[in-house]
Amino acid sequence: MTTKRSVHGVPVQWETLPALVAARAAQHGDAPRLTVAGRAMSYRELDAESSLVAANLHRLGVGRGDRIACFLRNAPEHLVTWVAAGKLGAIWVPLNAGLVGEDLVHTLTNAAPAVLVVDAELAERVADVEDRLPPMRVYQVEEGGRRPAFAELLEPGTALPAVEVSGGDPAVIIYTGGTTGLPKGALLPHFAWIAAGMRYVEAFETKPDDVHYSILTLFHVGGLMLGVVGPMVADIPTVIDRRFSGSNFWARARETGATIVDLIGTMVTVLTEQPEGPGDRDHRVRVSLGVTGQIPPAVSERFVERFGAGFVNVYSLTETGGVLIVNNRMDSPKPRANGLTHGWAEVAILDDGDQPMPPGVSGQIALRPRYPDIFMSGYFNAPERTLECLSNLWLHTGDLGHLDEDGFLFFTGRQAHWLRRRGENISAYEVESVLSHCPGVREVVVVGAPSEKGEEEVKAFVIRDPGCEVVPAAIAAWCEGRMAAFKIPRFIAFVEEFPRSVTKREVERHKLRALPNDGVWDREAPVSGGPHPREDRPR
Repeated sequence: MTTKRSVHGVPVQWETLPALVAARAAQHGDAPRLTVAGRAMSYRELDAESSLVAANLHRLGVGRGDRIACFLRNAPEHLVTWVAAGKLGAIWVPLNAGLVGEDLVHTLTNAAPAVLVVDAELAERVADVEDRLPPMRVYQVEEGGRRPAFAELLEPGTALPAVEVSGGDPAVIIYTGGTTGLPKGALLPHFAWIAAGMRYVEAFETKPDDVHYSILTLFHVGGLMLGVVGPMVADIPTVIDRRFSGSNFWARARETGATIVDLIGTMVTVLTEQPEGPGDRDHRVRVSLGVTGQIPPAVSERFVERFGAGFVNVYSLTETGGVLIVNNRMDSPKPRANGLTHGWAEVAILDDGDQPMPPGVSGQIALRPRYPDIFMSGYFNAPERTLECLSNLWLHTGDLGHLDEDGFLFFTGRQAHWLRRRGENISAYEVESVLSHCPGVREVVVVGAPSEKGEEEVKAFVIRDPGCEVVPAAIAAWCEGRMAAFKIPRFIAFVEEFPRSVTKREVERHKLRALPNDGVWDREAPVSGGPHPREDRPR
């Protein structure tokens, strides 16, 4: 017997994204309710176009459990393909648009999609590594390329199969930093997306006249849940731009009539650094997402004072069902906290033996859901990593923090092998594995270095081969095309040896992180006047 779901004692109206889209299409008809990269769409259009794509994919043999990937900048095709996959019981895989070379090969090999949707720019990156990829059909959103056009999937004439999809079925794979090792695909069920939308309504206390304006990417869980699903569940319009612009942000907020925005980390810093002007409060924005834990407190305080918009601070990660699993409302008595779970999950701080730590004592943040199908089902094609992450009935985040006496969570940092740069989670292990193949590099350790804008920068400590005089700029140049640009080290320092623990002889990364950047080569240093002029870059 199937029992209808309820959350906090309230029945749930939908369990899947296609069901939610169909309901909003019936409700709003042809009224435009979402704008993506300049295209205004109605839910009826989204529903109809996704049905065409689903029918044509079915004709090509794509079905339940198959993967359908998108490698795009923010574009309407993201959403059309996502809903189409859901209608077939297939799994949608949005890929980070920064992937290149080894990153791209690893991700596409792991996902092994039956179909890949690309844009013209990113199609070239796929072509560069095509001989190392598994077989897949590739469609390009623009016409006139050497690939079949995405428009072919919008041709009518094929019947849409009847496929029963439930809230617990796998829906989306998001490739994320995870907790250890190479990036892994967190497999989120359908209901996890609906639950995230419900948390959005609660956290932002949405009103009928709200409008969401998003500048987050549609290949990350934040952009999808905040920019798309949250407003859809809240039944408010949403506008998703192609990219963030510090100089144009408030102009766009005014144009869209935005009341809710989703700034994260260094975006807040960038906006406070813009020249002050009379339009600083000439907008309707009342609240922003607040991922402010790794920027200086004075910056977020200055933002609130200058622009008049408050923050809903958060702690969340893809594995725990994405955004707002822990959130701190605007009227919180503890504004610097990351917040409470508000009934969605249990949270604990654990020591190395998985024993709970008392209030005020730092340890690893762990969570477990209070409702089924709101966390990830596991890592795709990585059962051992899944068991490691989900051991002892807790999801181990790999993040550090503490709880206070009232149960408020305070995030304090990431464990040694992970760092966060400008909104991107980066595996130190992954960067090290690429750098280790660079000519002249004998050993390398990558850590996070404090950034003047908040969060971290990538810093590589290198032991060179004996007698080798390879210079930092040559190492940075070698990285180009072999890893995503945001992963290339900003700082490179040469050392004779690494500090190691006495017992396990493991590299003591915390000691490397504590070293200053004085005199260290800086890829972003000015050409003239910087400590390392760019003449050492190979031509």
